[in-house]
Amino acid sequence: MKNKYMIGALLFGIISLFASCSDDNDSNPTLIQPTEFKLNTPEYANGLIDLEKSKELNFTWSQPKYTADNAPLNVTYEIQVSPKNSFNVSTDEAANDETGEKVADYDILSPTTQYCNATITAEEIDKSLVRILKFKENEVPAEQEVSIRINAYIVEGNKRLNPITSNTVTFKAKPYYVELKDATPIMWYLVGNMFGGKWGDNKESIGKENLPMFLKPNFRYDKKTGTGEIEYTNFFLTDEFNDKAESAVAGFKILPSSFDWDYSMDGGGKQKDNIAYRGSTNNDGGHILAGADGYYTITLNTAKNTATMVKYEGDVTDYGTIQISGSFNGWTDTPMLPYNTEGVENHAWYYVMDVPAGDPVHFKFKIADGNAWGKAWGYGSIAGAVNMYGKCGTGGDADLGLTEGKYCISFNDITGSFSIVKL
Repeated sequence: MKNKYMIGALLFGIISLFASCSDDNDSNPTLIQPTEFKLNTPEYANGLIDLEKSKELNFTWSQPKYTADNAPLNVTYEIQVSPKNSFNVSTDEAANDETGEKVADYDILSPTTQYCNATITAEEIDKSLVRILKFKENEVPAEQEVSIRINAYIVEGNKRLNPITSNTVTFKAKPYYVELKDATPIMWYLVGNMFGGKWGDNKESIGKENLPMFLKPNFRYDKKTGTGEIEYTNFFLTDEFNDKAESAVAGFKILPSSFDWDYSMDGGGKQKDNIAYRGSTNNDGGHILAGADGYYTITLNTAKNTATMVKYEGDVTDYGTIQISGSFNGWTDTPMLPYNTEGVENHAWYYVMDVPAGDPVHFKFKIADGNAWGKAWGYGSIAGAVNMYGKCGTGGDADLGLTEGKYCISFNDITGSFSIVKL
C-alpha cells in the first residue's frame, strides 16, 4: 500500500515533514515501499575477527528508495546481529515474553542512526553473542559466525512506516566471555530558583547545586540503554515566592547527565506547566513554571526526551522535616535536606552519604521524633539489602543498605519513593 506525504526540506539529516493522505496533491511526492537496499561487505569479513583484541567495525549501506526520485529522506536504521543468520525473535521480545517460550536468535544494537554508515565496537557484537547464546565463562567457542543486517524505516510519531531489511553480511569471529550487566538507568537533574536558586551544571554539583529526579518503583528500564521514565513529585510555586518581599521567579530547568544546557528541558516558551526539550537548537525556552501553586508530578521519558508536568491529586501530609537514621549515626535522627528552596513547603529530601569500606551501612527514613519510631519508612524484607530505588513501606519493612562509595540518597514523603545515585 502506498502512503503519500508532503515532504519538506528533503535534505539528508533534516527532519522530513509529512502531511496527511487527504492533503495529497501533484506536488507531494509519494512515499513508496522500497524493495531492497544493500549492506556492503567490508574487506575484513573475509578473515577471522578476534573480538577481544579488535576495537571497531565499520559498516556502510545504500539508502532504500522511499520516493520515486530517491529523495534523501530522514530514514531510521537499526543494526541487527545474529549468530545463526536467523532474525525471528529479538532479545527484547524474548525478555518480555512472560511465558518463556520465545527464544532469541538476534539482537538489536543501540542506538539507531539516520546515516548510511555506522561504527560498531567489537565489544557490542560480543555482548550480543553472549546475550543470545548465553555463553558460560569456560564454554566460549573458538569460532562463531556472526550475521549483520540493517532494518530501515520512516518514523512518524510512534509508527514505523514502510520497514525493509537489507541483505545479510556474515563473517567469522572469535568471541570471548563478558559478564552482562544491566545498564544503569539514565538520570536527569533539577536546577534553578525552585531548588534554592542553584544552577550547578556538572557532576561535582550533584547534591549541592543540582538534584536528581527519582527512578520509578517497579519500572522496567531498558537493560541495554538504561532509558525509561523518571519522575519527581513535590509542591511548586508560581512566578513569585510569596514569603519574600522582593520578586523572585520560581522557575527551574532539568539537565541531562551530560549537564549540557543545549540538551536541557526548558519551559518551552509556552504556557506554564509546559516542558520542552531544547535539543541543541540554541533556542533557550526559558524557565519551567507551575501554572498555580500546588502539588505536581513531573514525568520525563529518557528514551524520547519528552516530559510532562501534571497536578498531583493524592492526599498529602506535611511532616515539616524528614530524618535519616541508621548504623552510620548510631540510629539517631539526622535531618535530610529539602529539595525546595527555603521557606517553601517540601516533600522531597536528600542526604549525601560517604560509606567507608567494611560492612554495609543500614538506614531508614523517619519523622523527627527522637528515639521513637512512630512513623518510619523501610524497604523489602532483607535487612541491609542494596537497592538503588523502590517504594518504601511504613510497616515492618527492613533497613536499606549501601556498600562502600559516595551516594546522593533521595526520599519522597508523598509517594514513599526512594532513589539513590552513586556519585
